[in-house]
Parts: sequence; structure tokens; C-alpha cells
Amino acid sequence: MIRIYLSASISNAHNNAHLAEQFAKEDFEIYLPQDIVPDQLSHVQFPLHVYQQCVDMMTASDIGLVLFDAFGRDCAWECGWYSARPDKLLIAYVESGSVFMRDWMVKGGIDALITPNPRLYAVCQENPILQTKKIELIEDLAALPDAIRKIYCDLQAGA
Repeated sequence: MIRIYLSASISNAHNNAHLAEQFAKEDFEIYLPQDIVPDQLSHVQFPLHVYQQCVDMMTASDIGLVLFDAFGRDCAWECGWYSARPDKLLIAYVESGSVFMRDWMVKGGIDALITPNPRLYAVCQENPILQTKKIELIEDLAALPDAIRKIYCDLQAGA
């Protein structure tokens, strides 16, 4: 079983849940921080235990999956946490947005990037930082779990 922590804006909850539904429960465990945040509180009022629960989920995971289409400051912190952990992988998924291209520290910290967008795929292959990473072009969102499994197995094997 591969355990994945989904790093994405909580305001993107409906898309986060849709993405999580693509993963077979017998092969993957998906940690969604949006499932533990108090919906009646603003982000300013979140208690410390919410932060700690997120860190616990990250610690239990094998992979951090950052959604570059729903990326925020908390996601940047999570990316830094993952990139500092040699026992964890950090994989980015992006469908259409290219704002992440300005975040050179985050790009440097990822292990791989997956996209169904041929234009973004081409741009990423030419980027001085991303061209040193595994970059995968997939057909559509349904192909994401297999791409993650392949990257996970390849990187675990040292490929």
C-alpha cells in the first residue's frame, strides 16, 4: 500500500476529493487534510492540533502529492518538509496552471512532476530545474495512480 498526503488548498476541497477518488483503496491510502479541519473556523482560528494532525499524516505517508493548480503558502511549507526528508518522495501534479514555474525552491525540492497537459510537459522539460526531475505526461487524471506507482517504484529502486 502506498500512502499519499495530498498537499493542496483546502478551498479546493471538491477537486481534492475528486482526485482522491481516482486511487483504488486497496492500493493507496490518501490523507486529505480537509477531512480534519474545522469547517466552522477561519484559517486564522485553527487550533494547534490541526497542524499536528497534518504533520502526523505527513509522517505516516510515503509520498507528498502537491497539486500545483491549488497551491498556497501552507503547501510550500509542506513541500519543504517533504524535500528535507530522504525517506519521503514529493511529487507534483499540475493540469493547467503555470504559476508554479516562478517557485524555484519548490521546483528544486520535488522528485517528479506529472501532467496531462502536453504544453506544460514541453515547458517543464525545458526548465533548468525541472529538466533534472522525472517528468511524466499522462493521458488524463485516471492515469495518475499508475504514474505515481511507477515513479514510486522506480525511485525506491534507485532508477
